Amino acid sequence: MSTPFLKTQDLSRAFGQKTSLFSKSTSFFASKSINLELAPRERLGVVGESGSGKSTLGRLLLGLTPPTSGEIWFEGVNHKERTARDWQQFRIRTALVQQNPLSALNPQMTIGEQVAEGLLVHRITDRANAYVRAAAMLERVGLSAAMMDRYPHQMSGGQRQRVVIARALILDPKLVVFDEAVSALDVSVQAQVVALLRELWQELDLAYVFITHDLRIVRHLVDRIAVMYLGRVVETGDIKSVYQWPRHPYTRALLASVPTMDPTVRNIEPPIKGELDVGKALHGCPFRSRCPFAIERCSTETPVLRPVGGQQVACHRAEEFPQSIVSPVPGLQKEIA
Repeated sequence: MSTPFLKTQDLSRAFGQKTSLFSKSTSFFASKSINLELAPRERLGVVGESGSGKSTLGRLLLGLTPPTSGEIWFEGVNHKERTARDWQQFRIRTALVQQNPLSALNPQMTIGEQVAEGLLVHRITDRANAYVRAAAMLERVGLSAAMMDRYPHQMSGGQRQRVVIARALILDPKLVVFDEAVSALDVSVQAQVVALLRELWQELDLAYVFITHDLRIVRHLVDRIAVMYLGRVVETGDIKSVYQWPRHPYTRALLASVPTMDPTVRNIEPPIKGELDVGKALHGCPFRSRCPFAIERCSTETPVLRPVGGQQVACHRAEEFPQSIVSPVPGLQKEIA
């Protein structure tokens, strides 16, 4: 059996919080018992609301945040067993693309300096060749090499995002985590960046984890999806299978909330009500307070990921939900026809 390119086992990260100045600190899990595997060149989408633990998972995978418990292996090496030299090689072979390109870039350094910086920090080449490679990478992401001498404030949001992508790819990494990489861009620029990412993946020997709350975008960029809620993966599977027949009430509600341009259909899934409740994650199903299908069992027994159809789903009632999340609007189809 071949070794997974990236693997996590019971990966958890807890943070302390206080509700008031004199209260005792309590712990909540931003990631809880995450078990994932990623193959070379595979594309995984991680979706969920803000506060669901997506970004924490991305930082855990890259070793930027230490886990409270659990294991992470990259190319067969456990993060806990890495030496300083191993970590250096790991940094070369992985990269992070952050949400806000303006805050991710140094306002006092030129674009050329920032894209070439990784090559110089890791002493991969000399300064002259580093700038040549930086110019070539800028052109590869759709920017002119003439922008090498510009500063971040002199560029548009879409251009800055391309710079951040160029900087992430300059070391030829094998794994990239895109953390809400297009959410700060307007729709037209989002489409351009999505097209760029698809082109780059086809050309490069690259696997990536794409973190987002936007289900419109992720379906065009990944092979597999993991839906997170309060630090837990509640559904995972092939992107087409999950979109065609979502098995978890949370996934169904998220997909139903995506606007449709077809006036002949309407969503039939109940909308998500209420706010994220960390207290509900301690026992039972963490989604139960917002789930219209919750039963008594949901408050006493935490559902585990199990095979349902073509997915893995953490829901006691997963087999009961129908395939469709929309229904035809009576009379409107004939009217339009």
